[in-house]
Amino acid sequence: MSDFKTILCMLLMAALLLVASGCVQPDDASVYEQEDQTVEEDQSDLSLQEEYTISQVNAAIGLIEENGKLAFPEFRENNSEWFHDDSYIFVWRTDGIRVVYPPDLSGEGKDMSGLEDFNGKPIGRVFIETALSEDGEGWVDYYWPKPGETEPSMKHTFIKITYIGNETYLVGSGFYVE
Repeated sequence: MSDFKTILCMLLMAALLLVASGCVQPDDASVYEQEDQTVEEDQSDLSLQEEYTISQVNAAIGLIEENGKLAFPEFRENNSEWFHDDSYIFVWRTDGIRVVYPPDLSGEGKDMSGLEDFNGKPIGRVFIETALSEDGEGWVDYYWPKPGETEPSMKHTFIKITYIGNETYLVGSGFYVE
C-alpha cells in the first residue's frame, strides 16, 4: 500500500509541475482561447469591411474621374452597388456643401461644415480636414443613429479627396461597427 501512495504522490507532483510550468492548462484556459478567437474574428470582419469600403470609395472616385458630375445620379440609385441598406456613397465639396446624399436627397445643397455627431464631435470639419490632409484620405469614427433609429451607434467612415476640373470634393462611405 505504501508503494501505491508513493506512486500516487509522484503522479500528483508531476501533474502540479506540468500545470505550474504551463505545459498543461486548466479547463478555463479554453475560455480565454475562445475570447481571443472571437476578438480575432471581429478584427477580421472589421478589416474586411474596411477593405470593402475603401474599394467602394475608390470605385466611386474612378466613376467621377471618368464621368464628372454625371456620375452623381448613379450614387443615388437605391438597391444599387452604391446605395443599399445603410451603405451609400456620399459626396461633398470641400467648402462643406453636400452634393450627393442618397438617404435624404433634401439634404443635398446644404452646408455641412458645422455638422456634429451625437456627442458634439465636429464631423463636418473633420471630414473636410481629412480630405485636405497631406494623405488626402483617412478614417473618421463618430456616433450616428442607424437609419430608423434614434440611439447613436459607432460609425466608421472612409473619406478621400477627388477633383472635377478646378473643384475639390470629398467622397466617403462608412459602416456601423457592431
